[in-house]
Amino acid sequence: MFAALLGFIGAALAGEVRVDVIDVGQGDAILIRTPANKTILIDAGDRDSNVLAQLAKLGIDHLDLAIATHPHADHVGQMEAVVTAFPPKVYVDNGMPHTTQTYEGLMRAVEANPAIGYREGKRGTVFNLDDGAKLEVLLPGDTRFSNTRSDLNSNSVVTRLTHGDDCFLFPGDGEEPTERALLDMDVGECDVLKVAHHGSNHSSVSAFLAAVKPSIAVISVGMGNRYGHPGEETMSRLGAAGATIYRTDRGGTVSLFSTGSGIRVETEKSEGEHTALVPVAGMPEPEPASPTAPEGSAAPSAEACPFPASKKSEVFHEAGCGNAAKISSDNLVCYPSKEEAEKAGKRSAGCCHP
Repeated sequence: MFAALLGFIGAALAGEVRVDVIDVGQGDAILIRTPANKTILIDAGDRDSNVLAQLAKLGIDHLDLAIATHPHADHVGQMEAVVTAFPPKVYVDNGMPHTTQTYEGLMRAVEANPAIGYREGKRGTVFNLDDGAKLEVLLPGDTRFSNTRSDLNSNSVVTRLTHGDDCFLFPGDGEEPTERALLDMDVGECDVLKVAHHGSNHSSVSAFLAAVKPSIAVISVGMGNRYGHPGEETMSRLGAAGATIYRTDRGGTVSLFSTGSGIRVETEKSEGEHTALVPVAGMPEPEPASPTAPEGSAAPSAEACPFPASKKSEVFHEAGCGNAAKISSDNLVCYPSKEEAEKAGKRSAGCCHP
């Protein structure tokens, strides 16, 4: 089933599609803007988050589409205020009700405004944007997941944004059953992964990451949150997959700009080894800062490289660790001590206990 938002199809315009993963603490809020100024919001943070203020700061005065991936409060906490302030043409959710006052207030606001069209998010729905961009709903399918660790999480609305050769995957709080279903669908490679469930260890399984092969992974997470997100296992899996990781708890809002043939990333503040403007896919690589990687083998001796790390990961290893041997010579960075690695913004991978 294909769906086009009223007014969403316009003349093709050269320009960039911008995606902001907004820093809302422990929650999700993702803003998409097209060259013709179509605006899509995926989730709206917790009720104590500052989504409206962040949207105002970003210059938003309208929404064309709002998507609630699932009805947990850290994703729809501010959605009632958002749809009241900026009534979208279409509101999408996963069709699963919740018993909370937050959810009930949101649905009252949607149902009370005849200008808002409601649509249940289902696989096959496609929102055609401008400049050739489109937003596809990949899940839920016709049959919902049941008896999972969290049915609401597993049945999150999963969307994929494509713009030319560039791809963004937004899995909400999808967990392992969600990712297995995406694998069964042959989801394919995607440049940017908004890491599911704030980096929980219940998501981002190795087989899924191997199929998607993200070069950029963005984690929307609150600093010092009580859930321990992002999980050590997930961080190690993302590092092993070769993704450059950005975290809102460290870098603030993460902004990604797609030309259709390459993506650049900007963060609100310095994020360890990441600068405020980091060229990525399709852009020339910057020269690595000191310390530099030695020439030759990606698995140098302990004397030459006691604590190796990849330029594309925020973790470091011991020289004898099996994961260290997988780092290519082009990405290898060597640190003389744990302290120097941590000073550079790296953290222990955990798997080798450096």
